[in-house]
Parts: sequence; C-alpha cells; structure tokens
Amino acid sequence: MTQHLLISLLLCTFWSAALWAIAKPLLKRNHVLQQWPALYWWLLALSFLPLLPLPELYQHWTIPSVLLQDTLYSVQTLAAQPMHPALLGTPANTGLYWQIALAFIVTLSLIQLVKLAKQWQQLQQFIRHSTRLAPDSLFTAAQLKQVAPLANRFTLRQTEAAVSPFIAGWFKLTLVVPAYIWQMSEQQRQLLISHELMHLQRRDPQQLLIMRILVALCWFNPVFRQLEAAFIRNIELAVDNAVLTAQPQHAVLYGQTLLASLALSQPKTPPQLMPGFVQASADKQFYQQRLQQLFKPVAAVPLRQKWRIALILCCSASVLNTAVAQLHFTAPPAIWHLPVNNVPVNSFYAEQHPFRDNRPHQGLDFAAQPGTAVLAAQKGRVLITDDTSLHERYGKVVLIDHGHGYQTLYAHLDDFYVVAGQTVEPGQPVGKMGATGRVTGPHLHFELLLHGKQQDPAPYLPL
Repeated sequence: MTQHLLISLLLCTFWSAALWAIAKPLLKRNHVLQQWPALYWWLLALSFLPLLPLPELYQHWTIPSVLLQDTLYSVQTLAAQPMHPALLGTPANTGLYWQIALAFIVTLSLIQLVKLAKQWQQLQQFIRHSTRLAPDSLFTAAQLKQVAPLANRFTLRQTEAAVSPFIAGWFKLTLVVPAYIWQMSEQQRQLLISHELMHLQRRDPQQLLIMRILVALCWFNPVFRQLEAAFIRNIELAVDNAVLTAQPQHAVLYGQTLLASLALSQPKTPPQLMPGFVQASADKQFYQQRLQQLFKPVAAVPLRQKWRIALILCCSASVLNTAVAQLHFTAPPAIWHLPVNNVPVNSFYAEQHPFRDNRPHQGLDFAAQPGTAVLAAQKGRVLITDDTSLHERYGKVVLIDHGHGYQTLYAHLDDFYVVAGQTVEPGQPVGKMGATGRVTGPHLHFELLLHGKQQDPAPYLPL
C-alpha cells in the first residue's frame, strides 16, 4: 500500500509536468486562455489523477478444470517447476524503506504547512498594525452597494507600509490600502479600489489560499510552484480586463495608475512586518504585460472552447489512467502471505494418507479452531464464494484470481467475509475456518494454482 502510494505520487509529478508542458504553448498562442483561471484548477485536479483507484482492465476469468474433478483424475506431477520469481531467491523486505520515504514526505509536507501558517499569522499581524477606515471615506456609492452584502465580514484598513493594495481572508475579508493612495487622483483611487473589489467578487483570496495549501502539501512537485505563479498572474490579468470592460474609457489612466502604484510600492527598506503571504509588489516585466493588455482587450473564453479544452484534458487523463492500470498488472505477485496466522501445517503438499487412498496431497492443510480467520494470500479478485461451483469435496470454498495465471483456493470454510467479484487486499479476511466438505476435522485446505495446475504452496509462503 505504501509503495503503491509513493509510486502514484511520483506519477502525479510526471503527469503534472506533462500537462504543464502542453498547456504553456497553448497559453502563449491563445491569449484568451490567459483570462481563464479555471484552466489552472483543471490542471491541478487532473494532476492528482494517478491517486485515483485504477480501473480493472478486462481479464478472462476462468475456473481451473482440475478443481471440478475428483481427486482421482486431478493428481498433477509432484515436481513443481520454480516459475515464480519468489522461488529463485529470498525477496528483500523493502517495506520499511517505503514507509521511511513516505514518512519523510509527510513530515516535510507538515513543515511546509507550518511555514504557511506562520506566514498567515504574519499577515494577520501586519493587518492588525494597520489603521481601520470607514468604507464611505474611500468608496463611491456604487462600491458601498457592492460590499453591502458583506458588511458583517468586510473591513477596510490603511497601512503606512509601501505595499500594493490587497485583499486577504477567508470568511472575514480585509482590504488593505497603502497611505500613498491619497497622493493619487480621485479617479486613480477608484480604479485601484475597483480592481480590488473585482478580486473580492471573484473570490480570488479564497482561491489563492487553497492554491497555496496545495503547493505546500505537494512540495515535492515543482510544477505546482509554476502553476501557482502563473495562476496569480492570470487572475491579475483577468481582473484588469474585467475592470476595463466596465470602464473602457479609462484605459490610459488605468495604465498610469498601475505605473504609479509600481513606483510607490518599491520601498528602499522593506517594512518590519512585510507579509510573506501576499506579494509586496510585482516585477516590472509583469507590469509591462499588463500595460500591453490595456490597449488590446481580450474577449472572454467562449463556452464551446471551455468545453473543448475540458474534454481534451479529461480524455488525456482517461488514457493515462488506463495506461497506468496496464502497468499495474505487468508484475506478478512477489510476496505471498500466510492464509492463517500462527497455525502450523499438519499436512504438506504431495503427502500421502489413507484417507485420500494414498493419493498425493495437492495443497497445504492448516488445522485450527473453527472460526479462525482465513486471510487472502495476495491481492486479487474473488471468483467463487460458495459450496456448489467446485467439487463437493471442497465444501464451502473461496477462489481468488491474482492475475498472471495465479489463483489461490481456500476450502472447507464455515462462513465467508467476501463476495464473488470483490477485490481483496493481502491479509484481508475472506472467511472462517470450518469443516465443510470431505474432512476429518476442522482445518483450512489451501491450494495455489498456476495456469490451472496445482503447485506446492510451501516455497511461496513464509513458513
């Protein structure tokens, strides 16, 4: 389980890198997509696709004919060939290394979350050191009407620090404006306020918080850092476009306001409580990109194009998941588990006994008290859980297919914990030990078959 999770996380990293490599050229060629923040959420969601349960690929499930016959006709050769990799040598126990690796990843993820929480506390401390303002001292009547539904959870504050205006919070939201905003004209102030209120309307503060939590948890995936930076740029460009769509006549003034804000938010020495959670200022190259957009309005992404992109991404994701599922079934089982714990074997493979008319035994018998839990020897799919499908000598039986021709049989059970068609994990209880069928007392008769032929289970199991 640990190994599978770590491999899935590695696949997530490679898959997200592939998605981002495909998305970057599309974003450069199609400027419309730069105004669609939902694209980044699509990419993030699909990056976690390898963590989803893998689909069960079609397999031809068969019941070995040897299990349907009487033992008189089903005795196989006693010289089982070592066809399984486990027979060629003792497999190394690598489970501990996988667990250490997973613990390392989880520990660093928690450390990143703690760092993020400290940045959030620093931001809240920065906000508390600012001065509270009445919204009507800065907002127009239209803007006051816009924030009226949020009256109980929205505040306006002013800071002396030379930072760009920003909105922060989750449920209770705070708009922080720098003192230099009063050096600007009335129209410039209103454009800056309109910009921040557009962030509020689009729920950008909440989106940014979720994004940064995901990046902190997935610190091992460098693509997420790039997605975060691109997402921040995307929402700024989208907000600029939304503001100018409502006020197209102020394009030049809006550009001048951005330049003025850039110049005034570049302090020689950063404030002592400069928040690490929000950007103090953006780089000049990004401001140039924003200024260029002011005079080249970008239309909204058509609904048809959104659906087309979403369909392409989902189809690609489905292909990946199927491919991973195919890889998942390429390796045969390597380590087998005992079907019962702390129970001795009282009859080995090929042993002869008068009860069987001295015919060789075709499995292992584990004798224990009735009701003892019987466990799956490996992961697989349950094919049979009844006392009618196979020969009556087996009584109540569970038959599990493990892929690559391997099947295991658990006979003489008293009851079942699983049903046919169910997928079981290694060590999962499948039934209770009993004395059904042709027996001399309660025990588990365990068989291991390869391509329909009974093998000696002893070399496979950690006896």
